[in-house]
Amino acid sequence: MKILEFDMTRASFLIAVMAVMLAVPPGGLAQTPTTNSPTAPVTGMKPDRTTAPAGLREKMRTKEAALRTKRAECRANARAEKVPLLKRPAYVKRCMKS
Repeated sequence: MKILEFDMTRASFLIAVMAVMLAVPPGGLAQTPTTNSPTAPVTGMKPDRTTAPAGLREKMRTKEAALRTKRAECRANARAEKVPLLKRPAYVKRCMKS
């Protein structure tokens, strides 16, 4: 019986240690910026990509905002016309093209 108790306490200790190791994320995997340059890569995954110039980003932001408002209008129209739920994506897609 003494051997069995020792093995159980040892096993429970190992399980507790493994649980703690899995609960705490390793600090080495966190992405940290390497430079403060505005044209530096945004992530470490694709170091060849850089951020777009401010003017271009603003243009893209306004274009995306216009698309969002148009999409919201198309969804509202689909709701108003009582288009069935499964046919709404196609309706919105057609509406966005026109």
